[in-house]
Amino acid sequence: MTAQKMSAEIMEYVVWIIEIAAMEFFNGDKTTAYDTIKKSKLWKLYTDHYETTHTLGKEYIVEEMREIFCKREL
Repeated sequence: MTAQKMSAEIMEYVVWIIEIAAMEFFNGDKTTAYDTIKKSKLWKLYTDHYETTHTLGKEYIVEEMREIFCKREL
């Protein structure tokens, strides 16, 4: 999903995802969190499957990110 096609609702969700990643994995660095998520399969997962993934809790998302980052599936 490209930025120009992204709804405001999905954009807010992605910002929330980036903030979570920044705080949990990147010492608050939102730029690095954005770059890492954008390059990983997580970006596509969270934007293309918004209808499902936006219902997940923060803890689930953190564990999912940890699994992806540990496997280095970036």
